[in-house]
Amino acid sequence: MKLMGTLDRYVLRQWIGTFLLAVLGIPAVATLIHLAERFGPVSKKGIAVDDFLLGEALYFPGQVTLLFPAAVLFATVFTLNAMGRYSELTAVKAGGVSFYRLILPMLLMATLAVPANFGMQEIAAPSIARQRELHGERRSGSDALPRYQFAYQNESGWTYAIRELQQWRGYAASILIESPSGATAPTWTISADSALYDTTRRQWNLLNGATHLIVQPEPEPADSGAAADSMRPAHAALVMRDSATVTTVRFAAMRAKVFTEPPEILNDEGKKADEMSIGELREHLARLERSGTRPGQLMVDLPLKYAVPMACLIIALFGAPLAVTSPRAEAALGLAMALGTTLIYLTGTQIMKALGGKEIVTPEVAAWSMNALFLVLAIGLMSRVRS
Repeated sequence: MKLMGTLDRYVLRQWIGTFLLAVLGIPAVATLIHLAERFGPVSKKGIAVDDFLLGEALYFPGQVTLLFPAAVLFATVFTLNAMGRYSELTAVKAGGVSFYRLILPMLLMATLAVPANFGMQEIAAPSIARQRELHGERRSGSDALPRYQFAYQNESGWTYAIRELQQWRGYAASILIESPSGATAPTWTISADSALYDTTRRQWNLLNGATHLIVQPEPEPADSGAAADSMRPAHAALVMRDSATVTTVRFAAMRAKVFTEPPEILNDEGKKADEMSIGELREHLARLERSGTRPGQLMVDLPLKYAVPMACLIIALFGAPLAVTSPRAEAALGLAMALGTTLIYLTGTQIMKALGGKEIVTPEVAAWSMNALFLVLAIGLMSRVRS
């Protein structure tokens, strides 16, 4: 059988039509349900109707991303279910075409859905964040509350102590910056009364402060008499010279290359994983680790951003043999199988995510466990299909 023959084109046409209907229709229904549920609570906050509707429009891409694997499953199950009802599966097998060859075009489309879903979740992240701002679920940069008396450590090990940060103004007050500490290495500290963030240069302008270079004295050997050496303990082999040397330079204005984090990073309110791209989530987890904060379920969300798109292919491998277990079943049975599988997958993912957040299992196990389960089930079902 040649590649992309008449049968392949027929299967692809049926599959793509069902997929487009599912990938747009199911999220649209979810968005309408969300609109109906949220209209009352959001309107009580005084949110304008146009902002609420714009937020619902921005809610839609996130639902498309979440339900992308479900759309692949619906397309696979409904295509094969329809072919079974009209005896097309019997005709295909009578023509010498195996089941595995029949589903090959669908599996190719499911494979292409993996990078498509991956790209969709990267695109949807900022729209989800904006939707929550419009609905009053998260403060925007213009109305974020000031943050007081906190410390932050950047990826190079420099520590900032800031008394007050006003994100909407790009203003910070009473800043103390300190270099990574070392046993004998010089220590730099920078203090400033205030700082303003330069959005063009993406740096802070420090105002009215001083830099301090603190050089620790080098140790020197103690007196090396033979009798003293025999009686001196090992840890007392060195003695210190004088106290540390401090060099101070005052400034009216200065830019510090180490102090570049924008106000929204320093004033982070704990964004959720679906509001961040993979790169942003990885950086956020690194900041939490440097600050000693336990990330909880966020550490499971990073591998989940890879596992959920991969579910498009695995769920298609599972759905194809499941759809032909009852070849002449009605469409309602196909719908029930697709909905049940989607519900089990999503519920199982949330349960494993909770276990991973509590460190009962590793984040990788929590993220990939449902994919592994459905892959094993798919292999078992595939082995029982009469090809």
